[in-house]
Amino acid sequence: MPHITLECYPKGLSEQELQAFADDLTAFVGERLSTPTEYITIDFKELDEQAFKSEIWDKKIVPNREHLLRKPAYQL
Repeated sequence: MPHITLECYPKGLSEQELQAFADDLTAFVGERLSTPTEYITIDFKELDEQAFKSEIWDKKIVPNREHLLRKPAYQL
C-alpha cells in the first residue's frame, strides 16, 4: 500500500491540474509497483522557500542523502 509524500515550492496548480497530476501519479505508481490504484494515497504539500529549506532540505535531504533514491543536483 504505497503512500507518497510530495513536498515542493508552490506550483499554483488549479484543482483540475492537481487532480490530473494525482491521477497520473497514481496510475504510474500502480503500474510500476503492481499495486491496485485504490491502495495508493498521496499527500501533497506546497511550502515556501524558507519552510522547504528548514523542513525538507535540512531535516530530510541532507541527513539522508546517502539513501535517497534520487539525489539532488542542486544546493541550498
